[in-house]
Order: sequence, then structure tokens, then C-alpha cells
Amino acid sequence: MCLCLLLAACASAPKEIDITDMVVIPAGPFTMGLDIDNPQGWGDTDEQPVHKVHLDTYAMDLYEVTAHQFAEFLNAHPEKADRFIELGKAVTVERVDGRYRARPGLERYPVNRVSWYGADAYCRWVRKRLPTEAEWEKAARGTDALLFPWGDAFPTNDRVTFRRSFADLGFKVMEPVDAMPAGRSPYGLHHMAGNVWEWVGDWYGPAYYEHSPEKNPTGPDSGDSRVLRGGNWYFKAYYLRTTYRFNEEPHVFKVWQGFRCAR
Repeated sequence: MCLCLLLAACASAPKEIDITDMVVIPAGPFTMGLDIDNPQGWGDTDEQPVHKVHLDTYAMDLYEVTAHQFAEFLNAHPEKADRFIELGKAVTVERVDGRYRARPGLERYPVNRVSWYGADAYCRWVRKRLPTEAEWEKAARGTDALLFPWGDAFPTNDRVTFRRSFADLGFKVMEPVDAMPAGRSPYGLHHMAGNVWEWVGDWYGPAYYEHSPEKNPTGPDSGDSRVLRGGNWYFKAYYLRTTYRFNEEPHVFKVWQGFRCAR
């Protein structure tokens, strides 16, 4: 094999599986969705009906994918980078001398402004996958139907990033992916609320819960947009809830889009 072909093959080869920063979530049922007839008046119609879901055992990343990790992936797939991320002044990844890298000092911050295609491709590259919407929600709220990852107490900025303005704070609107331990989910996952919206694998269906299967649901077979979960650094508490369902077209880039992987 010629050297150029060998180098190309090495660049696109999948990475070895790294499970050191994952947690196993055991098989069993949990409560999905929210009864929107509640004293706070929180909830949207696409969060109901409340229903029991049984999931097989799976593993989830403890942390959101970092700028450093995603830059490595982009350097292995430079020909597709424009489909995976849109760079800019508010993005934790930059391109210098033809190579992608995390902005200095932001190596452990979440990658942002990633398309669904970029999130999906990265997870496959590390021999994982995006979580399903049900897997994400169980990892965020556990089996006690928590309103927020840490419990039912109203969000505070020692638990979660929210209502932070990039114009005022710059990259300090976010926190390192392993920060804010007080806001961890019942399974120990960081930033299941705030920091960046997290892409999941499912197509979005506003009425999907009305006919979702009871075991291992994977979302509609098709759609126009994909689901994101967890809120972001700017939105208010309403969007940080473990049951809130956001959605966006998979090719669209927004500054608060990030992700984590499962397997």
C-alpha cells in the first residue's frame, strides 16, 4: 500500500473504546414524561402521557464530549468537518494552520455548535452511539422521576449553568465537563442540565409518547428534526427539566449544541 493511502486509512480508522468515563445504568423500568397538570404549570403536551419504560442495561458517558476530543475527530475527518461543526468566535474549537484544536484553556469544556451529523459520526468513531431519548431521560432523572438531575429543588448556579449571557461572560457561560458535582444526576452524570443542549439519536415526534413501545423505544422511524435534551447555559429553568424535549433539524448549527455518547 502506498504511504498516502496508508495514512488516509489510519486517519479515518475508529478509535479504541474508552469506557473509563462511562457509567453502567442497570436494566429496569423508569417513569418517562411529565404530568403537566402541576402547581408550577410546567410541562408541554409533547411530554405526556406519563408512561413506564423498561430499558436494557446500557452505558452513558459521565461527561459531555470535550473540545479537545472533538478536535481529534475533526483532524481525522477534515474533508467532512464543515458538515460536523461550524466554527466561530463563540465555539470552543478553532482551526489553526490547517489543524483543529480546542481553544487554549478550553480543552475540558464541551464542544459546541455541532450538528446532529457531527455528534452521530463522532460517537460511531469512538465505537459508541448517541443515546436514545429514553436512555438520556433515565440517565438524567433516575427511577424516582426527578424534575431536575439533582432532585426537585429549583436550579441554582452552583448546580447548573443557566441564564448566563455570552455577551457578558464569554466562554465562562460554560463550565468544564467534570465541574459542578452538586448538579450530578442519580447515576453521577455531570451537566445533564445546562452547559449545552445534547443531541440524542431519535427523530422528534410531538405525539410519540402516545404510542411509544414499553421496552427500549427508539423514537419515530423518520422525521424532520432530531431531539436535544438538557437545556443550555442561557435558557431559563423551565428548559432544564429532565423531561423537556427540544428539537432541531439535524444539519443546523446552533452555538449551544453539544452531546455525549452511549453504548
